[in-house]
Amino acid sequence: MKHSFARRMLSALLVIASVFFFIPRTLAQPQGTDVVLAKSLPLTSKILNRELAILISVPQGYNTSSANYPVLYDLNSFFCFTYDCGTVELYARILQSPNMIVVGVPGLANGYVPTAFEERKENPEAADLSIKFFREELIPFVEKNYRTNAFRILYGHSVGGLFTVYTLFNAPELFTAYIAGSPWFQVNDQYWLKNIDKMAKVRTLNDKFLFMTVGKAEAQLTLDTFKELEKWMNSAAITGLTWKSAWVEGDHQSMVGRNIYDAIPFIFTGWKIPDTVLRTADVEKIDEYLKINTAKWQKFGLNPSDILPEQQLNSLGYSLLNRKEYDKAVKVFSYNIQRFPKSFNAHDSLGEAYLTMGDKENAVKYYKLAIELNPGDSDYAKRVLENSKNKLRELGIEK
Repeated sequence: MKHSFARRMLSALLVIASVFFFIPRTLAQPQGTDVVLAKSLPLTSKILNRELAILISVPQGYNTSSANYPVLYDLNSFFCFTYDCGTVELYARILQSPNMIVVGVPGLANGYVPTAFEERKENPEAADLSIKFFREELIPFVEKNYRTNAFRILYGHSVGGLFTVYTLFNAPELFTAYIAGSPWFQVNDQYWLKNIDKMAKVRTLNDKFLFMTVGKAEAQLTLDTFKELEKWMNSAAITGLTWKSAWVEGDHQSMVGRNIYDAIPFIFTGWKIPDTVLRTADVEKIDEYLKINTAKWQKFGLNPSDILPEQQLNSLGYSLLNRKEYDKAVKVFSYNIQRFPKSFNAHDSLGEAYLTMGDKENAVKYYKLAIELNPGDSDYAKRVLENSKNKLRELGIEK
C-alpha cells in the first residue's frame, strides 16, 4: 500500500510540476505597448434602422497636428481593413500620396446592388438607401468628429465595385475619387450593364477620378461584363472624368488588395515631386514645379506643404552638405525656412550648414533662432533643442 500510495503521490507531483512548468511560459509574456490601428465607434443609423460599428484609422501624427485630411471610405473593411490602412500609410510614407483617414464601413446587407427601375418605390431602397446613409449620416458623422478636407475616396470590390460605379454616376458630389474592383455587373442577369445608359444619370464629372480593375484569372462572365463596361465608358459622352481600367494578374479574391494598391498612385498622379527635379537642388526650379503642380490639389483643401515636406528638403540639404556643395546646401536650407518659417529644426539645420562652412556669425544667428522657436514639448524637440544649445556653447555663446 505504501508503495502504491508513493507511486500515486509521485504521479500527482509530476502532473503539478508539468502544469507549473508550462503555465509561467504563458503568463510571463514580455510587457509592451499595443499598436493601435483604429477605433471602433458606434453609430446609430436611423436611415438603415440599425446600430453600426464604424472603424476609423487616423494617420500618424494626427493628434499632434492641425492639418485636415482626405478620407477613404472602405467598403471592404470586413475583409482587409488592416491591409488597406497599411497601403494608405505606405504611399504616404514614400510621398506618393497625402496622409489619409481611413473609414471602415461595415457590411451593408442588401445595400450595394441598385433596385431595378421597374421595381422602384417612392422611398429609396438598397443602393439608393446606402447613398442616402452616406450623404446624411456617415459623412457628416466623420466630418463632425475628425479634421477632414474635401477630398473623399470611395473604394468597393465586387458588388461594392458595382455600388461604387453606381454612386459615381448618380451622386458624384459625394466623393472625389472612386475605386471599383471587379465591379459585379453580371448580377441579376447583367441588368445594370443592359441598362447602363439609363443608370448613368450624371455625365459631367469635372475633377472626378475612377479606377477600375479586373483579374485576368476571374470567371469568364466577370471578364466579359468588364469588357462591355470598358466599351461603354470609351463610347459614352462623359466629360471631366479622369479614369483608367486595368487588367492584372490574379483572381477575384486577390483583386481586393490589388485594387487599392494600384489605384492610389493613379489618383494622386503628380503628387510626388520627381527626383529629377529635386536632384538639381535648384531652388527656383523646385519652387516653379510646386507652383504649377499644386494648384489642382489645393481646390480640395490639400496642403501643398505635404507634397514637399520639411524633412525631405532637410535631407536634401544634408546630402549637399555631405558632398561639400555648401552654397547649394545653404540655399536649400534657406528655402526650407521660407516654406516652414516656424520650424526650429529648419533653423538648426541652416545653423549647422553655416558652422560647417566656418561662418560662425550666421551659425550663431540661426542656432539662436532655433532655440527661440523650439517649445521643447516632445522628445524630438528636446533633442534638437539640446543640439542647438550645445553648438552655441561650442561657439563660446552662452544660451
